[in-house]
Amino acid sequence: MIIGIPKEKKDQEARVGLTPKWVKKLTMQGHTVYIEKGLAHLAGIADQQYLDAGAEILPTTEEVYLKSDMIVKLKDYMPSERNLPFKEGQIIVCFFHLGEVEPDQPMVDKLLESKVTGVSLELIQTDTGARPIIMPMSEIAGRVAVMCACQHCMLSDGGAGISLAAISGTQKPKVIILGGGTCGSAAADVVLGLHADVTIFESQYSRINQLKDLMPQANLLLWNTDECAELIKDCDVLINTIYPYPGMEYPLITREMVKTMKKKSLIVDLVGCDIIETVKYTTISDPTYVEEGVVHFGIDNLPALVPKTSSDLFASSIYPYVEAIANKGIKQACLDSKELSRSMSFVGGVLVHKDIADTHNMDYTPFDTKML
Repeated sequence: MIIGIPKEKKDQEARVGLTPKWVKKLTMQGHTVYIEKGLAHLAGIADQQYLDAGAEILPTTEEVYLKSDMIVKLKDYMPSERNLPFKEGQIIVCFFHLGEVEPDQPMVDKLLESKVTGVSLELIQTDTGARPIIMPMSEIAGRVAVMCACQHCMLSDGGAGISLAAISGTQKPKVIILGGGTCGSAAADVVLGLHADVTIFESQYSRINQLKDLMPQANLLLWNTDECAELIKDCDVLINTIYPYPGMEYPLITREMVKTMKKKSLIVDLVGCDIIETVKYTTISDPTYVEEGVVHFGIDNLPALVPKTSSDLFASSIYPYVEAIANKGIKQACLDSKELSRSMSFVGGVLVHKDIADTHNMDYTPFDTKML
């Protein structure tokens, strides 16, 4: 199979679809791999390393798409990518993120019109409900979020001038985290390592029971709007790790609640929209803004800040699926893997995933391997 890996177009997105060691595994099995020139420059990986792994280099994104049977990328498509030369039957493997509350109708229309086959990495799900591709990136995002919070609490970065690491003889900083999943618990773990106070709001009592054994020092609370509204008045950092979903009532944190927070306190939102009313997307190049006297940080691709850590972890997570598709073809790979079948989003101009249909208020046809 001919596999293409294009450069990411999101601001400062330094992660890549596959790193050289995984490309080598594919080329040694007889597959052709094209990479776009300068693919992993931001991650400190030279093109020569890909050449040594057996890949070939193409000068533009468009040529990668035109020559490839399967595209392997990481982040969702930016508006600037809507006019790429997608081909009928071309397999695209990436985080589409089209099944969430923020719709992108033009991109959905383009993918359907092009009759590509879409594999949404965020929708790969095991029988237990775990999402094996999302989880490692979520852990990185949670940990990096606290590192960024440390920086943006400093006076030099527009913060209140506090140390998020507790200092003997002073009051402990107070951090509130919305969500106790992989991302939220990873963030809490770092906060506890700084000896700060952390409160986690979680909607599932079963998850609270799990967390109480993992981090007994944390304050673990079932979600309650009134209780959260009271606690955020005195917090130094509010971190959101909850993704909105179709049918969910949001925002959870209203503008009126934000107004009661301490001036120059910090909101870190890893989703970038909807859960906190005053949050909007920011970028790595321009990470913060101030609203209602509170510093806001809304970057949704934090693992890009540590690409040497995250790129190979991402590649190792997706490689078994990529290899299965390359060696068996998409139909047999789906027949052999329920996890892969659950991630199928577009086939031959047909929308086949309920989450994407719900987000965009569209009809869909449940995926069946007979469509391939």
